[in-house]
Amino acid sequence: MPSVTAVNDTFPVSPPRAWVEIDLGALKKNLGVAREAFPGDLMAVVKAGAYGHGLEDIAKALENENIAFFGVANVGEARRIRTAGVETRIYLLGATWSEEREEIVARDWTPCISSIEEAEQFNRLAAARNKRLKVHLAVDTGMGRGGFVADHLPEKLAQLERMEYLEIEGIGSHLPSADEDEEFTLKQFARFEAIIAELGGATRFQWRHLSNSAGLLGYQQGVCNLSRPGLMLYGVSPLPEFQEKLSNVMTLKSRVTLVRTLPAGHGISYGRQFQTTKLTRVATVGIGYGDGYPRHVSGKSADVWIRGRRFPILGRVTMDQMMIDVTAADEVAEGDEVELFGSNIPVAEIADKADTIVWEIFTGITPRVVRCYKS
Repeated sequence: MPSVTAVNDTFPVSPPRAWVEIDLGALKKNLGVAREAFPGDLMAVVKAGAYGHGLEDIAKALENENIAFFGVANVGEARRIRTAGVETRIYLLGATWSEEREEIVARDWTPCISSIEEAEQFNRLAAARNKRLKVHLAVDTGMGRGGFVADHLPEKLAQLERMEYLEIEGIGSHLPSADEDEEFTLKQFARFEAIIAELGGATRFQWRHLSNSAGLLGYQQGVCNLSRPGLMLYGVSPLPEFQEKLSNVMTLKSRVTLVRTLPAGHGISYGRQFQTTKLTRVATVGIGYGDGYPRHVSGKSADVWIRGRRFPILGRVTMDQMMIDVTAADEVAEGDEVELFGSNIPVAEIADKADTIVWEIFTGITPRVVRCYKS
């Protein structure tokens, strides 16, 4: 059972109603799978609170695992990693806002460059501190979100290399559909390799990176010597055929708060979309969409796991509670642990029933859900 900190000494500490258990051993096993699939270096993607798993704790767990970079979305995430005392290099995965760049230079974080204007500001800021800033050239091979388009890249690289306070140490791009469109993805790999050849060859860049988890698992990396695993580190493969290689990291749990028997014809939850047809034993569970469990599974035959078996959710998931049909199990009682997803109820199953993606489920787990770590 997870522990919490008391507000004062007057009352005993109540255990949380909802928590996630994070298996750091499984996290490291999944990192090992990434290394087996890709012999080069790795950038562990820890943006969005390490996909909801807890940014600082995940960074600390991985800091001694020979990670080349931690990939983050913004300077706020970078700052939190440094404040936690982790010294692994930090890479900013997307375009930066002009007001963020002075701190990036001051703290030696590594940005990717998507425009000459962005590079010029970084160069001026680095010159003001009399230091060289290591940057990566971002190229757009089909994502459409950032990076230089392929036209006139040699001229643009030459212009960048004339900026004496910038060191172009890497080049990267991103795969938008490696888990959906193999043909397009193969063309992207070929295009990326052709771009690097056009710019003078692999030896011109210390780091060459294109792949996310799907790209790392499903494709030959060619000229790349750095990959950026994200989702697979947290136990979910974007390519189902590799799922058995990965270990579950996050388990979302709550507990039964109430058990009642309702008569036939009794509505359950908002809108009364579900009504009992017979005497029904109903367990109320202390978790809902306010904790990040998706409301959109309502009416989609989603299950939870109690006492070693599945039980169906009844009616709509509410903000703080949900109702479960436990008619078939007289032994279910108030206080019982409930798994919402984890090793028994795959998170991918919940995402599918909610008509969303696992990334959104993980990152949607709200702050009031206590994170509990085990190694």
